[in-house]
Amino acid sequence: MAKLEFFYDFVSPFTYLANAQIPGIVTRSGCQLVARPFFLGGVMKATGNAPPANVPAKGAYMFGDLGRWARRYGVTIQMPSVFPFNSLKAMRGAVVAGREDRERVFRNACFHAIWADGIDVSSSDGLGLIAERAGLDPAAFLAAIERQDVKDELTANTNEAVERGAFGAPTFFVDDSEMFWGNDRLDFVEEALRG
Repeated sequence: MAKLEFFYDFVSPFTYLANAQIPGIVTRSGCQLVARPFFLGGVMKATGNAPPANVPAKGAYMFGDLGRWARRYGVTIQMPSVFPFNSLKAMRGAVVAGREDRERVFRNACFHAIWADGIDVSSSDGLGLIAERAGLDPAAFLAAIERQDVKDELTANTNEAVERGAFGAPTFFVDDSEMFWGNDRLDFVEEALRG
């Protein structure tokens, strides 16, 4: 069985779009999905990368492109009131959810809350609501995201991704080797999974 690693950060709208396609890819390819939360801010700092919105023409194009991809995939997308937003606590939340065997549910709930419902995940209220939607106890969840072991795991995921060549999100690895970056590379990801 092929393995697909999916490094993601909730701040990336293209990762939201890619996440919507993951179930179909897993079903069609029969692969094992390993979803890996990481901190995109740390990846960009380590690699010297910058968000597309930092280049005005590129940012303007990106916002139009997001709409095209959302229509193609049949998903709702709206820009959060604050963008980019600080996703650090939400990404720690994905680590916590993974330890509770709720990573997939939390990941889907968080992406939808941000990019379809406009919920602010940089606030404790917003994160607590998403945790509850994912079947987690909000108070225990909010306490857990402050634990050092959770912070360390997110840092380790981020560092590993950079060491393996990641520079943005979404980043995919097929069978621990071939790397693909971007929502627009999913056809190549699926082709590699089929061998």
